[in-house]
Amino acid sequence: MRHTRYLRVLVAVLAAALVTIGFAGSASAASPHYVQGPSVSTSGNSLVVSWKAAGLGNTATADFSLTGTVTAVAQCYTRSGNPVNGVPKSDTTNVNATGTFPVRNGQVTGSFTVSPLTTLTCTGSQQVRILSVTYDLYLNGAGLPEVHLTS
Repeated sequence: MRHTRYLRVLVAVLAAALVTIGFAGSASAASPHYVQGPSVSTSGNSLVVSWKAAGLGNTATADFSLTGTVTAVAQCYTRSGNPVNGVPKSDTTNVNATGTFPVRNGQVTGSFTVSPLTTLTCTGSQQVRILSVTYDLYLNGAGLPEVHLTS
């Protein structure tokens, strides 16, 4: 009698533990979300969109895409920092980038680089300076909601 009661309690405890583990595993795999970003930065003649996402489950890779446009306004400057006579040049770049990124422990860190922002070239010792950058971009991937990035 005592032995049967002990077995019933043991089976009930093990069943409860298995159910708990099953719910925890499915909850973590079904909740993709951004941990950091997406964020946009410019450096020199490039624009970088970067992010970190989690909750992707047990998968080896995740596919992402970045689409939209980036517009840069640039002008030539002398070495002493004065703008050269003339109208600044505006360049618009159509973006259609895709990438596959490694997933580790259900997390992915990725970035896309748009370059060059301008094709302006200057003569002699003049230097190109980017005066402004505007963008209208969409980041998609890995079951995450689409993110619209604008400036």
